[in-house]
Amino acid sequence: MSLIDLLFSAWYLQIPVVIGGVLHMLAVTHNWLPTLKKPIQQRLFGANKTWRGMLLVPLFTALGAACLWPAEQALGESALFADQLLLAGLVAGIGYVLAELPNSWIKRRLGIGAGELPTRYRYFVMAGDQLDSALGVAIAYGLLLNLSWPVLITYVLSFPFTALAVKRLLFIAKLKRSAV
Repeated sequence: MSLIDLLFSAWYLQIPVVIGGVLHMLAVTHNWLPTLKKPIQQRLFGANKTWRGMLLVPLFTALGAACLWPAEQALGESALFADQLLLAGLVAGIGYVLAELPNSWIKRRLGIGAGELPTRYRYFVMAGDQLDSALGVAIAYGLLLNLSWPVLITYVLSFPFTALAVKRLLFIAKLKRSAV
C-alpha cells in the first residue's frame, strides 16, 4: 500500500470521528441535554468529562459513519467499513471517549485543570490530548474491522493534525473556547 493510500485510508476513517466531534461541540455550545452535563467523576477526570459526552460522542460518531454510506457503496470491495458502518462509528466513539479518561486522570493528578494547558510541558500535554483519543479509536477500529497495522498506525499519527485543524475551525466558528 502506498503512502497516499495509507493517508487516504486514515483520513477517511477519521471522517466519522470529525463529524461526531463537531456535533458534540454543537451540543456543548448550545447546552443540549443539560441534565446529562454532569461530570462522570469530577475529582478523578475533571468537570469536562460528562455523561452527555459519554452518550453523545458515540451516537454522533455512528451518525458520522452513516454519512459515509454512499462512499462505501461506491468503493465496493475496497470499502473500509463494509457493512458495519453504524457499529464501527459507535465503537469508534466509545473508543474515543474511553481513551480520554486515563489522560484526564493523569492531568488531574498533575494539577492541570480541566480544559487547561500548563506552561511547562505544554506541547507534551497537547500531544497527549490528541494521541489518547487517536489510540482509542484505532484500537476500536482494529478490534472490529480487518484493517492492516500500517493503516492503524497512519491513523494514529495523522489524527493529531486533523484534530488540531478541526479544533481551529471550531474556534473560528465560536463553537470552542480555544484553538487547541
